[in-house]
Amino acid sequence: MHRCIQHKYYSSEGGREPYRRVFVNRSMTLETIGYYGFDMDYTLAEYRTPYMEAETAKYALERLVEMGYPKELKKTEYIASFPVRGLVFDRKLGNFLKLDTHGLVLTGCIGTRKLSREEIRDDYPTKFCKLFEKHTDGDSRFLQLFDTLFDTPKIFVTSRVIDWLERSSQYVKQPDGYYDNTTSLELTYSTIWADVRQAFEMVHTRGPLHSNIMKHPDLFISRNELLPQFLDYLRNSGKKVFMLTNSPYSYTNTVMKYLIDDLTGKPWQEYFDYIIVRACKPAFFQQGTPFRHINKTTGVANIGVYKSDSMIKGEIYCGGNCDLFCQLTGAEGPDILYFGDHIYGDVVRSKKTNGWKTFLVVPELNRELDVWTRESELFEKHHRLEKQLGDYQNISTNSFPCDSHIDAIRKLDKDRKLVVDEIDNKYNPYFGSVFRKGGRLSSFANQMDKYADIYSSSITNLLNYSLAHQFWSPPRLLPHESTVGQELDI
Repeated sequence: MHRCIQHKYYSSEGGREPYRRVFVNRSMTLETIGYYGFDMDYTLAEYRTPYMEAETAKYALERLVEMGYPKELKKTEYIASFPVRGLVFDRKLGNFLKLDTHGLVLTGCIGTRKLSREEIRDDYPTKFCKLFEKHTDGDSRFLQLFDTLFDTPKIFVTSRVIDWLERSSQYVKQPDGYYDNTTSLELTYSTIWADVRQAFEMVHTRGPLHSNIMKHPDLFISRNELLPQFLDYLRNSGKKVFMLTNSPYSYTNTVMKYLIDDLTGKPWQEYFDYIIVRACKPAFFQQGTPFRHINKTTGVANIGVYKSDSMIKGEIYCGGNCDLFCQLTGAEGPDILYFGDHIYGDVVRSKKTNGWKTFLVVPELNRELDVWTRESELFEKHHRLEKQLGDYQNISTNSFPCDSHIDAIRKLDKDRKLVVDEIDNKYNPYFGSVFRKGGRLSSFANQMDKYADIYSSSITNLLNYSLAHQFWSPPRLLPHESTVGQELDI
């Protein structure tokens, strides 16, 4: 870690490599966890990036062309370095934005063109945005949040449609979209997003994507050979293991057979005590529905709802709700550690509504760690500039600073911003790090910090720890604690 951020209470994690570590936001003792639950997509099943996203975007672009968008969109090559999760889309002004913890704009793009600091200042004079914002003219600006790994192709496709409109001589740019003078048709950013969303819904419900994954899972999914070992490790230690996924049974069955049956020769169902498909998260963690049985031959839910005082190992259930699940299994909120990749659907709702312990899967973490460790000189340079700025601010605090003093501060701040931009480009040339810009955390990092008890790039990294392991989070110091020495005589 870099000296500018390292805390004296951080440990070396017993020599574990950073890529195999589990990181801690809130202290937790695994010995108290009796139930381990797993989402499937991007959690048990690690999709091949960027192939999965590129194929999804390709099918969505084909749907948009069928809806009337230009055929040239079908030739669009996927730009893997463009989209990151945690962005919001301003449906009023057409910008994709990365926000900080407090809703201030850190950076943004219109299409795939990066917005300048001046453009951001013009569009957002206070730099402040929040998900629901009322304007003085009575209009409501809605910022669409993209916080899942399934969202990155949506960011790309929406941006490429805007790129096409920006270049088109047929459309005239308006404040909230584009106008076609020849046909008197208006295409607002809100309309564009509605069309893109519909195209993706068609891809995931009626398109060829799922059938192609089921035919060729090896093209779309990386098989983690440690997965069966990890699930065995949990069950052999007396833990209850369950799957809770929104995917339908036919798709789940095919994916899990590829991940486990083809590797071990054992049916994947034997690795789980309880299996729930089509769970309709996040509704599952709130009101939900009754449980129903799935016919394993047809993949269709049986008629009627499930009425019993327990859940049966080997049976497949669909729907349901958290309260009923806990009632049928004897689990209680703090006894459960749930693994998922979806900030809202998996982590926020299970934590806020039901008190489950949460493990967020962050595949991007390995790339972030690579930059963090490789570019230490840049981070040190940024730290030095911030320290120099702070030192200048403390000079002559009782008098108005002279012109040369102000000029020096401005130059240091300009140099600091250039270094921040250079660091951003090392992560992602459009939006920078998923987690921060300079010293400011992103809104995604804030959500992860608030609701994920622990996080890692892969669920099987937990194999590097004993099931009696006690995760300790580093102490959180407030500014008055981190900047004032305790040896002072107050």
